[in-house]
Parts: sequence; structure tokens; C-alpha cells
Amino acid sequence: MLLDRAALLATKINTFQKLKNTKEESEQFATRATQFAQVSMLVSRLRETLAVLAEAGVPVDFEPSDGAGYADKARILREAIKADPAKLNDPPFDLKHAFTDRLNHIASAGDKAANVAWKTYVEKRAAFGADDVLSALAQVPQFKASVARIRQIRSDVKAFGANLPVSPKDAIAKLDALITQHEAAWSALAASDIPSSVVEFIRAAANNDALLSSYTSEVQTWLESRNLVGAFRIKLR
Repeated sequence: MLLDRAALLATKINTFQKLKNTKEESEQFATRATQFAQVSMLVSRLRETLAVLAEAGVPVDFEPSDGAGYADKARILREAIKADPAKLNDPPFDLKHAFTDRLNHIASAGDKAANVAWKTYVEKRAAFGADDVLSALAQVPQFKASVARIRQIRSDVKAFGANLPVSPKDAIAKLDALITQHEAAWSALAASDIPSSVVEFIRAAANNDALLSSYTSEVQTWLESRNLVGAFRIKLR
């Protein structure tokens, strides 16, 4: 009777130990699965981001460090697990420090490069000219409405660079529309009592395209009469 109980207890202990080991292995598998899922999501998202930026014509200066090497590691790990699933808990290399951490770093660096590329692209599109000219024009009643419109458009364009859009292609289309509106607003800088030479000079100066020859006596007289001469600077090309 005592021996039977002892045998039953031994069986229960053995079963418990097996279940405990199975639970520990399952937890290790779950941990690995979580690690791989996170890094896979980050790398996939970066790949998609770089693809849509390239399609939209926004170059990104980014080259993953030893990308081919990590692809080889992924292949080696996949083949090892396929041959023996237990290899997931005894991998051929340090999964955290030599693999997942490195891939996380690549994804982070790629996201940073993509954001910098987008911001740089928007800044180039938003290079409309000197704001001090607009400040000067705002003092002229005939230009106030146009200046306010131009400033609003410039602000809207710059805002696009704050965050990387989900769809760069759609964002660029909106940028194109705003820039067209900006050009139209500049065209509105005209009034019947302002000489056309003055209007043309101011437009050109605001876009850094004014020639010294366009600074005629008529333009000078008009600017001097309104204390606006100091708003302009001569610059070599």
C-alpha cells in the first residue's frame, strides 16, 4: 500500500515537472515571438515608408548597416528552427544583442532619416523668399490683403514638414496646390495707383530674382516716398 502511494506520488511529481518544463519553454517561445513580432513590424513599416517616399520623389539618404548580414542571420535562424524548434531557445547567436537590438536600431535610424528627408523636401518647397519684404509690403494698404494671404499659405506649407505624412504622394499634391495659390497671391500684388515697374520689382525682389537694372528712378522714388528702401538689400548672385 505504501509502495503504491509512493509510486503514485512519484508519477505525479514527474508529471508536474514535465508540465513545469513545458510551461517554461512555452513562456520562452512566447517571449521570442513577441520580440520577433515587434522588430518585424518596425522593419516592415520602415520598408513601406522608404518605398512610398521614393515613389513620391523624395530621396532618403539611408543605407542599413550590414543589412545583408542580418538577412543571413534571419535565414540561419529560420533554417535552424525548422530543423529543431528547440533551437529558438538555444540559437546559433545572441538573439537580443546580435539580432533584434540591431534591427531595432536600424529601424529607428531609418525612421529618423525619413523624417529628415521629408522635412528637407518641404523646406525647399517653402523657400519663398525674404519675409522682411512682406513686412514692408504690409505697410502699404493696397498690399495688405495679398500679404495676409501669402503669409497664411507660407505657414500652411511649412506645417507640412512637422511630421512625416502617411501618404507623402497626397501631401505633395496638396503642397503643389498651395504653391500654385502662392503664385496667384503674388500676381494679385498690383493696384492701379502703383506703377507696374514697382510691382514687378517687388515681386522679383521677394523671389530673389530682382536685377539691379530694374531698380529704376521711378522705383526708387516710390519706395522712398513710403520709407521702404531699407526693406531691400543688394546681393551678388
